[in-house]
Amino acid sequence: MARLTAERRNAAAGGLLAVLGAAAGVALYVASDGHSRHDPRHALQQLDLLYLDEPAPGYAQLPLERGRPAVVVFCEEDCPLPDLEDAQVVRSGDEQLARLYALGAGGRTGFALIDRDGDVRYRSYDPAPHEHEAELQTLVDAL
Repeated sequence: MARLTAERRNAAAGGLLAVLGAAAGVALYVASDGHSRHDPRHALQQLDLLYLDEPAPGYAQLPLERGRPAVVVFCEEDCPLPDLEDAQVVRSGDEQLARLYALGAGGRTGFALIDRDGDVRYRSYDPAPHEHEAELQTLVDAL
């Protein structure tokens, strides 16, 4: 009987350590810089996921015409834009808007593909989207 009690004590201690470890991990995350960049819309946290199907954040802020696909390039001023057929291509240097797309990480260049209905279908970091016009055109053509 004494052996069973010691085993239960060890199991309880192990469980307590696991719970305390998990609580400490959550506390550290909540206090970290990463938590402040957390986007509560889980789907928008998935980079390089084709066909997201989420309404494009800040769509009304962008100079876009509904009914046509668009590529929004998030970058600093005067970055070169890709030349795409049948798609609107706009540049945004708005860090807050980039964060809504989960692409606002200290000035890194990225892009979002928006379909005719104003839904985000794809987005990714890309340091030079203008150098990947063929790949972007393939994505636009798939819409």
